[in-house]
Amino acid sequence: MRPAKISVIFVFLLVTTIISAPLIGQQTEDQDSLLSKRVIPLPEITREITQVNSMILGKQSILLPEDLKASLKSTVDTLRFRLSLLREDPRIQNIEMLNLRSLTNMSNDWSILNSRLLNEQSSITLRVQRLENERGILNSTLLLWRNTLLSARDSEAPELLINQVSGNIDAIEKLSNDIQSDNEFLQEKLVVISDALIFCNEVLQKLTDARALSSKQFIKINQPAIWKVDFRRDDRSIFTSERSLIDDTIFGMKDFISNYNFRLLLHLLLFLLILVLVSMLFRDLRSRLPEKDFREITTVRSIVLHPVPSALLVTFLLTYLIYDTIPDSIGLINMFLILIPVVVILYEILPQNTRRYIVIPAVASIMVQLHSLGYGENVFSRLFLLAIILFSLVSIIIIVRRRTFRDYAINKKLGKRLYFLALICISLLSIALISAIVGGVMLSEFITYATVKSAALILIFYAVGLTTNSIFFTLLYSKNMQKLNMVAHYHDDIYKKGSGIITFFTWTLWFIFTLRFFTIWDEIYTAVKNVLGYQIAVGKVELSLVNILVFILVIWITIVLSRLIRIIIEGELAPRVKMKRGVPGALSLVLRILVITVGFLFAIAAAGVEMDKLAILLGALGVGIGFGLQNIFNNLISGIILAFERPIQEGDIIEVGELWGTVKEIGIRASTIFTFDGAEVIVPNGNLISNELINWTLTDRNRRIEVTVGVKYGTDPEKVLKLLNEVVHSSDEVLLEPAPLVLFSGFGESSLDFRLLFWIHKADNRFQLQSKMNVAINRALKDAGIEIPFPQRDLHIRSVDPDVKKNLK
Repeated sequence: MRPAKISVIFVFLLVTTIISAPLIGQQTEDQDSLLSKRVIPLPEITREITQVNSMILGKQSILLPEDLKASLKSTVDTLRFRLSLLREDPRIQNIEMLNLRSLTNMSNDWSILNSRLLNEQSSITLRVQRLENERGILNSTLLLWRNTLLSARDSEAPELLINQVSGNIDAIEKLSNDIQSDNEFLQEKLVVISDALIFCNEVLQKLTDARALSSKQFIKINQPAIWKVDFRRDDRSIFTSERSLIDDTIFGMKDFISNYNFRLLLHLLLFLLILVLVSMLFRDLRSRLPEKDFREITTVRSIVLHPVPSALLVTFLLTYLIYDTIPDSIGLINMFLILIPVVVILYEILPQNTRRYIVIPAVASIMVQLHSLGYGENVFSRLFLLAIILFSLVSIIIIVRRRTFRDYAINKKLGKRLYFLALICISLLSIALISAIVGGVMLSEFITYATVKSAALILIFYAVGLTTNSIFFTLLYSKNMQKLNMVAHYHDDIYKKGSGIITFFTWTLWFIFTLRFFTIWDEIYTAVKNVLGYQIAVGKVELSLVNILVFILVIWITIVLSRLIRIIIEGELAPRVKMKRGVPGALSLVLRILVITVGFLFAIAAAGVEMDKLAILLGALGVGIGFGLQNIFNNLISGIILAFERPIQEGDIIEVGELWGTVKEIGIRASTIFTFDGAEVIVPNGNLISNELINWTLTDRNRRIEVTVGVKYGTDPEKVLKLLNEVVHSSDEVLLEPAPLVLFSGFGESSLDFRLLFWIHKADNRFQLQSKMNVAINRALKDAGIEIPFPQRDLHIRSVDPDVKKNLK
């Protein structure tokens, strides 16, 4: 388009906008004017007043009751008091001089306060928005009734009606004023919370920056060596809080309970629900456990008999999902409550000579939680840390040196993993011990915390995996699941697959949490994300490794779904729903093709290929079909034709050329024929459609068998016909309809020839039944004295050597 034309169009649009703007403004003003002048007709005033009174009564519920105002005021005052306590902490004035441990503790305290402030701000903001909306509706209603009052006075309406309208206006104004009062009350609280949040965010940002700087100083010696410490002097931190540890712990617990009282009640109800569900599942399974003696059944039986520890374990693990922030004191209690069911579950499952080992990581983990709760830069805290390191290190060394553990590590796959992890723990704890002695307390604490928590997490996830396996096993053997054919026949295979998936996920989660404990998860995640997200240009399409992996994953899920569809339709749906023969196979084939097609399109989209560029891909695919892929495409279309026309079904006996056998599987591209020689032949679907095919069992499985027999000349044919007829009718496997047929077929070279024709209802038994009939006919002819002749030939000798005659004489 030329620049001149563009300029003309732009000027036209500008002029149109300038001209229409006053008109639009005038139209809006006219609409507002109409609304402001709207009145209620006199005959409808009484009815409308009744409706308004009902509305006012209904909207009374949005007002804040006095007890709710008192509760909100108390909550905000508590948060303000908590903020004042944290602000009085002398360490806040010297954040840059604190070590990493103190910074972490302060960050936890301020994060908890920040979370509570955000929750309260969100709750109050929702109430304010609701009050504002209701007040806007009331103002519109009030304007309408004021106009109606003026109109009624101008119309000289009855005084009673005017008084009624005035009273209605007073009621609306009173409700509006009450809403405004509540709104102002909430706004005041929002201002207080907003100021607290601003200060809280500033402190958290300073703490984050200080932690980032302090984390780089791990390897520095931040305290004197253990032999240089003066144990006689009260070695306290310079920035010690005036409040005692006990007071701070009690205050934190009260603060947690008041903040999460509803969630605590929900948590309790959730525990009761989980306990009831697990107990019901386990009780149903007790009488249905298979009479087998292997490790999985023994484990499941042990967990089934103790449903309470399993319910407790699941409940307390949900603590980290239900609550936003958890104080150290609550974290200590929750860890203790988690380890109790873990120890109970593993104590019942593990061998007797290894049960005592599970207590060591649990005790070490509790000691770490206590050290974290009562941390201080003093001699006691350092000695306590040394005690934790020595207890953990000596315990692991004793365990590794025991012969039972070494034998377990050699013979068991899990034992090899635990042995490898034990060696890593020994190395890390040795470094932590040396660091604590020479004065690198921060590095020692970091390594000890991460190592002990990872060891305890192995116990927790191992118990979780066993409990999940037991629940999965319970579901498989439940009454409803056992009604499913695929579960009843393949429950062992399903359990092994499901158990493998559960084990994989538990170890993966443990690995991720361990990386988080050692604070290297973010770096590894970022590095992996950058590698997977690296873009590679292929023409106009940009691909990355994550796109390729997603493409492969979607294709794999599609294949699994297609197989699952076949199992469900042919294994579950077909036996329950009466379908014509061949319909389940055809339906599953069509659905599999549909799922694979849709899955392929999803995989292309997930790989990052834009759908508008898919036409180029389909065009290239069309060219490929025209040249090298035409046979594959032909077989694919032939498979669809086989699905709809159903000329053959799985189990049919067919004959294609020289190939003769039973149809084992009809696939998307090819079908499998199981020959009577025991070979499995893969036949492309195109051959089954284009070539001549004989289906011996298309409409039914009845099959005609022919037996030929010859007797010597001179035998009575009537006697032979009667004898063959008796033999064929004596067999229960021969069908009476169509009736067997015995024929005298003719005069052979050496015998009188007879044909016996009869039908059977199982084509698979054709050869066996034909053999039985031949044996029965031979026995009947022998008993009747009827001879089956040998071939006879006449030999005419025209000349003989005289010496031969002499020798014969």
